Amino acid sequence: MAIAQAMTTSFKADLLLGVHDFRLTTGDAFKISMYTSSATIDANTVAYIATEEVTSGNYTAGGGALTNSGVTATNTNATAGVGWTDFSDVTFSNVTLTARGALIYNTTPSANSAANVLVANASVAVLDFGADKTATAGDFTIVFPTASSSAAIIRIA
Repeated sequence: MAIAQAMTTSFKADLLLGVHDFRLTTGDAFKISMYTSSATIDANTVAYIATEEVTSGNYTAGGGALTNSGVTATNTNATAGVGWTDFSDVTFSNVTLTARGALIYNTTPSANSAANVLVANASVAVLDFGADKTATAGDFTIVFPTASSSAAIIRIA
């Protein structure tokens, strides 16, 4: 079993079909769920799964809501354009848990997937924390990178 960081393959296809809407105020709703080191989540993960999700008295199955930064694009004479979106940091308060990775997923997809079905909780990306991360009766915060063309969590160049 393994967690492998990746933008999921289904997400790549779904972008071309308009399944995911990252607009700031009228876009889809995204969540992040956390997983133990026993989980198998990777580029082939199509949707949120509960198997090997962390458990804690103050962590709700399915994870936490994400606030996205909207969509930004740059195009300068010196570089090719880059489009990106990012999310605000998310904190799970007063939890006791150990997590190895996380899954970003869309709870309100806007259109049908490549299989021509509306996939509930369609996957976006898998995050590998690199090692087990623990919180003991405290806060567990997932810190997203700076929302920029070179660092945002989702970038298309």
